[in-house]
Amino acid sequence: MSLLLAAAAVGVVLASSPGRAQSEETPESLPDFPGREETFGYCIGCHSMKVVGRQGMDRPRWDETLTWMTEKHNMPPPDAEMRKVLLDYLAQAFPPAAPAQGGGFVVPFAPQQ
Repeated sequence: MSLLLAAAAVGVVLASSPGRAQSEETPESLPDFPGREETFGYCIGCHSMKVVGRQGMDRPRWDETLTWMTEKHNMPPPDAEMRKVLLDYLAQAFPPAAPAQGGGFVVPFAPQQ
């Protein structure tokens, strides 16, 4: 009985922890453009969409990144039609950002120019 109560208490603590609900990502948490659900489905299996959202790249860099993810990280290669959907979404939803003062943060695993 005490084990059951302890498990219930842990569940209550976890459910009420600050930030818990915010950490659950859904397609609706992303910018609303065509291809949002497909892009979410492709990316979320391996990493948070917050990682994607911080990249801010143009279409050629997103294209290079998809190639890199399939070659180096075993992402299932999208067919030509799906690749276009993904690239259209990524380029529109996460375009290049203005450089931050001081050079900004460079993602170590993104393809470098």
